[in-house]
Amino acid sequence: MTGLRLRRAVPADRAALAELLGGLSPESSYRRFQAALGPTPRASVLTALLPEGSRGGAMLAYDGPDLVGHGVWRRAGTAPVAEIGLVVADAHQGRGVGTALTEALISDLTARGVERVEVFATATNEAVARMVARRAPDAVRERDGATVTYVFPVQPTRARTVARRLGCRP
Repeated sequence: MTGLRLRRAVPADRAALAELLGGLSPESSYRRFQAALGPTPRASVLTALLPEGSRGGAMLAYDGPDLVGHGVWRRAGTAPVAEIGLVVADAHQGRGVGTALTEALISDLTARGVERVEVFATATNEAVARMVARRAPDAVRERDGATVTYVFPVQPTRARTVARRLGCRP
């Protein structure tokens, strides 16, 4: 990687996001969406991944000019809880992109008064399990068949510290 850069996503990022998602392997697509998206993601998927306002937000990760990761958060009802989801281009997995996106999302959630984070994944998604174990070792893990939901409190100081260490600014 030449240098990871994070920024907030905007509606004009739709085409770049479609390209990122269309380039995912079937395995990466399934780990994130529990479905294969194919080479051309549906418009409704792109709209859902680019929320705006107080109910949700998204971050993008770039390596030079290339979009290599996407993170999204969405509030869960009226409680101070938000669900987060991430996807990283296959060639950039295991290089800290997901960690940087997670910390940027949590930093954004902290600023919006969110107190707890939920992460929904397939029970076999080892990348999510490792991320949660590192970020929130005391997370509550609720398994429901083939899926698992992790719930953990937001730790704003940790988010800022890790983001600084990674050289990332949301």
